[in-house]
Amino acid sequence: MVAGVDEFIVVSARIKSEAALLALYLQAIEKEGYQNAVFAKACNRRLGAIQWNRLPPGYSESYLENQWELIDPVFHHIHCIKGPVMWADLCRRPHLNRRQRTFLEDCRDLGVHSGITFPLHGPGSDVDLISLSLRDEKQIELKRLPLVHALTVQYWLRFSELHGESVAFDPKLTFKEVECLSWCKEGKTNWEIGEIMSISEKTVEFHVTNTIRKLGVSNRMTAVVKGIQLGIISV
Repeated sequence: MVAGVDEFIVVSARIKSEAALLALYLQAIEKEGYQNAVFAKACNRRLGAIQWNRLPPGYSESYLENQWELIDPVFHHIHCIKGPVMWADLCRRPHLNRRQRTFLEDCRDLGVHSGITFPLHGPGSDVDLISLSLRDEKQIELKRLPLVHALTVQYWLRFSELHGESVAFDPKLTFKEVECLSWCKEGKTNWEIGEIMSISEKTVEFHVTNTIRKLGVSNRMTAVVKGIQLGIISV
């Protein structure tokens, strides 16, 4: 895992209030250059409660008044996407219609550039999402994306705990699953883990998939953070 995440996990685990947790998270992502942030819920493919937002003046009002979630290409795909969504990647897709392209142009005019959305899948079909973006037209540092993803996952997991939404359980991972998870923490690919452990890439994929399922999460990054929280792997 990228340096800096371990400390964030340790510090956030000690925090007992939502306000202090949010302040810590916003401070961390601001260091990464993100001035805009919003945490919302998607319920039945419609925008649900907005937990908090730090957006340019007028943006959230315009989004709600114009019902932009109905044409927002990111929101439209949020239920079927497991990993981070780079807005720029969607903009390059040829299937976007005129209204969607106009929406993305309006976002830029209102000071929301180079966005990235993290779908956070909990129990059931509802999805939480945290979107981060810049206020100026700059490029996101892709090499820093794993760090930002891990910070966001840990914030969400700790937020859920403070809301009483997490459930303590023993996932009973096998030795091989724990070993694979530990190497995932170090940022190794399935192929690299297979070489280290002298097993096939397909076997690594099998262990990682089982681990994700047992931990009740949706991807390997969330599994790593959850594994640290539960004490399965060390920081």
